[in-house]
Amino acid sequence: MKVLSLFDGISCGMLALQRAGISVERYDAFEIDKYAITVTVNNFPDIVHLGNVFDGDFTRFKGYNLLIGGSPCTAWSIAKKGRETTADGEGFRIFMQYVRALEESQCRYFLYENIYSIHQNIKSEITKYLGVESITINSALVSAQQRKRCYWTNIPNVTQPEDKEILMKDILESGVSWQNKSYCMTASYNGAVIRNTLERSQRTMIAEPVRIGEYGKGGQG
Repeated sequence: MKVLSLFDGISCGMLALQRAGISVERYDAFEIDKYAITVTVNNFPDIVHLGNVFDGDFTRFKGYNLLIGGSPCTAWSIAKKGRETTADGEGFRIFMQYVRALEESQCRYFLYENIYSIHQNIKSEITKYLGVESITINSALVSAQQRKRCYWTNIPNVTQPEDKEILMKDILESGVSWQNKSYCMTASYNGAVIRNTLERSQRTMIAEPVRIGEYGKGGQG
């Protein structure tokens, strides 16, 4: 299979394909975050990196089997004050690069993902451009977090995954968090918060048999 990935991040698409037992002949990725690219190069050195989607000539990928991607949701998230609610902002301009890639590459199958909380106006426009209705899947079915996401795809027979009943205690190495706390790295990007730094912080994380975000809005986007 030949794969074209936009907004590739750390190439979780490649990992998913491998876990699904799908052989990947070639995987071309568009990504600009240097930290994400560093992770990908370390894990999947054969992936071809091609830079910014706005510079892409997607006609080069005719004959590819699968187009995947999820454009940045910063402008659309309910966590952003004054978020975009119509299809005439920066968020939709970036999304349209995915549409351009689909039209120019003529990939047989596509899979597009974004947050559940985007405004219905935008969700409807995405549906119009991609020609398929969205499917909502909560990652809580296959992980230890509440994470609803919308997926648009022309891959046939997509159904809800079976609930694996994975809880937070199942992903902690010892079964309990170290001294009732865990460490995390947080990255701040332009437009999201005032500062733009990496910071190390401690987050209280009690090892109760609940999924992350079960109580409150954590992980909802």
